[in-house]
Amino acid sequence: MLRVFAIRIQQQFRFEADWYRAGVVAGLVLQYYALLRSVLRTRPKLRPCLSRCWHCGIFFIAAACNAGRKLGCPFGCALTHRRRQWKESSKEYYDCKDGKRKKSTLNQRRKSPSPVPVAPEPRLPAEPLLEIPPLLVRYVQRVVSALEGRRVSLEEIGAMLAKEKRQHSMARERRMDQIIRALHERPP
Repeated sequence: MLRVFAIRIQQQFRFEADWYRAGVVAGLVLQYYALLRSVLRTRPKLRPCLSRCWHCGIFFIAAACNAGRKLGCPFGCALTHRRRQWKESSKEYYDCKDGKRKKSTLNQRRKSPSPVPVAPEPRLPAEPLLEIPPLLVRYVQRVVSALEGRRVSLEEIGAMLAKEKRQHSMARERRMDQIIRALHERPP
């Protein structure tokens, strides 16, 4: 059940402080917090792993090795911050003398004719989980592993999330509205 809230909350993510306290996502977060409190009551060993995002302030369960550290939430703050830091350091590097020289070399290499590329091996079609960030999938894996008391593989998490996406919404709406919405999401 925690995975459902994690995915639905992540879909509403915005890189702003207190993004989760307004609008549609506020109700989801309240339900998520109620579920998180019940999990922490039944599994007190997870209490030290409870963390608060350094940017937005939302609570989440961190890996045991990261307990007590300053972390970004798995809903999007960590990924967005990592991307911003990467862009900034990349810009700084390519603005310096060595970076400009390296960039010029790379550009010259692009202009020169290259040998015919070898065709890549055919790959199996990807799972329909591409719209879920890997950081969030690992968060769901960590929480489910802690709850079940065993190591849950990414394949099992993928199967659970794919099954979850096939289920009907828990929203209170008429059956006909659910069917119409499902047809729009997955046309025949």
